[in-house]
Amino acid sequence: MKICHWSLTNGSGLHRVAESAVASEKLLGLDSLLLNPNDGLKTDWEQSYDADVHVVHAHFPHAIDKFLTKPKRIAWVAHGTPDHVFQSAVEMGQNNGYGHADPLQAMQHWLKEADARITFWPRHKWIYDRMQPRSAPTDLVPLGVDKAFWAAGTSRGKYAGSPSVFTAENPHYIKWPYDLFTLWPEIADALDDATLHACYVPRDIHRWVFPWCNALGTSWRAHISPITFGHDELRNVFKSVDWYCGLVRYGDFNHTALQVAATGGAPLISYRGNPYADFWITEGDQREMARELLAIMKGE
Repeated sequence: MKICHWSLTNGSGLHRVAESAVASEKLLGLDSLLLNPNDGLKTDWEQSYDADVHVVHAHFPHAIDKFLTKPKRIAWVAHGTPDHVFQSAVEMGQNNGYGHADPLQAMQHWLKEADARITFWPRHKWIYDRMQPRSAPTDLVPLGVDKAFWAAGTSRGKYAGSPSVFTAENPHYIKWPYDLFTLWPEIADALDDATLHACYVPRDIHRWVFPWCNALGTSWRAHISPITFGHDELRNVFKSVDWYCGLVRYGDFNHTALQVAATGGAPLISYRGNPYADFWITEGDQREMARELLAIMKGE
C-alpha cells in the first residue's frame, strides 16, 4: 500500500506529526511519503499519483486530481483543537478582510468530503461526531512518538534555577505561556532561586510579551527567548531541567507532552485533564494556579 501525507513543511507541530506518521508507516513496511501541498514548483507531486490513500493534514492540491492513476481516497487528520479552529476563523474574518483564510470552513469541508476522519483526542471526537451524520463517525487514533529516540538523550548540565522550569510551546493562544508568565512572580517570590526558561516565543509577539513580563516582574526571574531546538538537542534539554510546564487549554495533550513523557526526564505539569502529565493544575484563576504549582514544586 502506498500512502501520501500532505502537510506544510514549516517545522510546525502539524508538520512534525505528519513526519512521525510517515516514519511509523515505513517501519510497518508501507510505502509512505510526505509532500507539501503548497509547493509552487510541484516538483515532487508526481510521486503521489499512484497513492492508495492521501492523508490530508491541512490542505490537498486538487490540481492533481486529473493525474491520479488510482481512485482518490482521502483520510483527513484533524489538527488544532476545534476551539482553536473556531477562534482563528473568527479573528481572520474580522481582521483580514476579503479572501481571508477560514479554517472552520476547511474543517467542515473535510468532515463532509473525506473518506475517513481522524483525531487523536476523545474530546475532539465528541465534538466532530456531533457535526457529522452517525454513518460517518470520526476515528480516534492514538498519537505516538518514537520512545527509543526521545529516551536516548542525555543532560548537558542542569539549567539555572532551583527549581528550573522549562516551557516550549508554539505560542498560539490555545497553548501560549500567558498564564505562566502572569503567575510566575508568585512562584519566584516564594522560591528565591526559581527560574523560568521559556523558548519558542517568536519575535513578532515580543512587543506585547516583554512589556507584560517586565511590568509584572517575570522578566527578572526568567530567560525568555525565540530560540528553538532541533529534536536531537530538545531531548537533552528535557533532561536538564527540574520541571516541564506545558499548559494546553481544556486539558488537551499535544506532541510535546508525549515527547517529554518519553524522555523520562523532567516531570510534566499540565492543565487538569492531560492523561500524560505527572501533575495537574486547575485552568482559570492564575492565583489558584500559582498556589497549586507552588505546592507541586514543594512536594506537597
